[in-house]
Amino acid sequence: MRRALKIIGGVFCALVLLIAAAGCAAYFFLTSDYVRGQLESEADKATGRTTKIGKLAIDWGWTTNIRLEDVQISNTDWGKAPQMFAAKEIEADLRLPPLLHMNIELPRLRLVNPVLSLEKSADDEFNWSPGQSPVAAGAARQATPSNRGQTPLVGRLEIANGRLSYRDAKRHLDLDGTVQTATGKAGADSDRAELSMKGMLEKDPLTLHFTGGSVLMLRDTDVPYPLDLEVHYGDTQLTVKGKIQDPFKFKGGDVVLSLSGPDMSRVYPLLGIPGPPTPPYQLSGHLNRDKSLWRVDDLVWHVGKSDISGSLKIDQGPKPAKLTADLVSQNLVFDDLAPLVGASPGEHGTQEQKEESQQTKAKGQLFPDVPLHVERLRAMSMDVTLDAKKVTAPDYLPVSSILAHVVVDNGKLHIQPLKLGMGGGTLSGDLSIDAKPDTPKVQTDLKARDIALAEFFRNSKYFNTTAGKVDGRIQITGNGKSLAAVMGSADGSIALAMQGGAISNLMTSLANLQLDRALIIYVTGDNRIPLNCATSKMTLDHGTVSFDRTLLDTANSVLHLGGKATLGDQTLDSWLSADPKKPDLIDLHSAVLIKGKLRDPDISLSKKIPIPAPELGGSKDVRCDQAVKDLLSD
Repeated sequence: MRRALKIIGGVFCALVLLIAAAGCAAYFFLTSDYVRGQLESEADKATGRTTKIGKLAIDWGWTTNIRLEDVQISNTDWGKAPQMFAAKEIEADLRLPPLLHMNIELPRLRLVNPVLSLEKSADDEFNWSPGQSPVAAGAARQATPSNRGQTPLVGRLEIANGRLSYRDAKRHLDLDGTVQTATGKAGADSDRAELSMKGMLEKDPLTLHFTGGSVLMLRDTDVPYPLDLEVHYGDTQLTVKGKIQDPFKFKGGDVVLSLSGPDMSRVYPLLGIPGPPTPPYQLSGHLNRDKSLWRVDDLVWHVGKSDISGSLKIDQGPKPAKLTADLVSQNLVFDDLAPLVGASPGEHGTQEQKEESQQTKAKGQLFPDVPLHVERLRAMSMDVTLDAKKVTAPDYLPVSSILAHVVVDNGKLHIQPLKLGMGGGTLSGDLSIDAKPDTPKVQTDLKARDIALAEFFRNSKYFNTTAGKVDGRIQITGNGKSLAAVMGSADGSIALAMQGGAISNLMTSLANLQLDRALIIYVTGDNRIPLNCATSKMTLDHGTVSFDRTLLDTANSVLHLGGKATLGDQTLDSWLSADPKKPDLIDLHSAVLIKGKLRDPDISLSKKIPIPAPELGGSKDVRCDQAVKDLLSD
């Protein structure tokens, strides 16, 4: 929007200079036709375009009236519009004495049917850029005021049936609109300029409405300039409202920015900012600018059920631009982060997110296969810190806090530190995404420390019978644009270990299918049995998971998990068996098979008709100290 306003301002000042030049030329030439021809010729040289003026009339006086009819400035060769600028009539009253002091005063300026066509090619070339017309671009830069005091003094500006269009082939942006003015005294409610535009951006409807003070108010440096901008892009709404002391530098005012929509990732086509995928959100803050640095202070961001506050800065000086944010949350709902991996945040998600989640469940998938636009990381550098003091998470995922420092540089995202408070312990390390190649590469290295196992069974019948703390390490590398693709190609390992603690006797009995003990527990209630240790090493090779040293050593038996999981099609083909340490009168001597989709596997016996028989036992205790040490040191 700032670029568009600057363009409009530059064109306006160029028109003022053209009128002023006509007035000066009138001192030296007696015939209007000759002046008109000279103006067209000089304009052709300056712009590199064909300039036509149908008629030029000058009414002499200390305040000279200049009237141009049928003004046309041709477009570039690749432009779609026949002219970049055209107007049926341009009429101005020009005071001559101030010209001696290089000041321009126009008591009245009137444009009838002006049409301005701005275009940007697929090669990022503008039809008004220096490359297209170096002389005109240089003159426009000199003519464009840098502050309010340099604005040409226009007592009354009239624009009748003004049209403005903007085309951007690369962004698929197509806008057409009207420009109108209302006259009155500076500061009066009727004294304003209006710009309304509508069109399409990336196949979604886009409308824009701007209301601001008059040109006379721009010159009045003692009165804050009012502005009211409202943009609708699909379901996304952007507003900028308030008053500003210097609209050219965008400084010294009270301007509030508001942004809302169903998903923050949808702001990218509109603002060029690679926002994260989110549930519906509302964001507001005070907008300020210092040269190339834009700031949003006192930021308040409601996303889903979460509240986030802080500050945000965008520096447009470097290429690419850099976004810096310092965010704090006193209440973050973990489900609101689900869209980051392509999952739905639940009932507060968009209809599209809900449908994608239902499709994932219908396919029996655990990892969503929703493409994430990580390639947008190439558009902007970032330095974002999020400190979530309190996290509300599902019972099966006991996350209590999050601290993350996100850096994006040259298309590479790196989160370090990434620290999650979990079950009284921590899960910490770093995560990176290299979005420079067409297929992004994801790497993670996380360490688990002192995570209470019982916290994963909150509000379940196993909570009071489970104890112990888990340590471990997760090292995974994968490639893809979705979580399913990354896991389906993953290499690395996951190692988890717990020494001491307790688990539900019901779980171990059912795993070994010792029917007598299971029946007693069903009748009398579950109870705890102590654990010597538990270890698990899962090796990932191109998305295939092999279980190694995955066991549970209890006072009664040693449970073993074997087989494999295929993350590409998200299936499990594994078995669970137990080696009893003590004699048991009734035992089925049959392993438990766990097969099917990871999300909801089938559980059955390895023997179709197992025959109960006594079990003599005799399995030895695992050397837990050494087993845990070896596993975590690998």
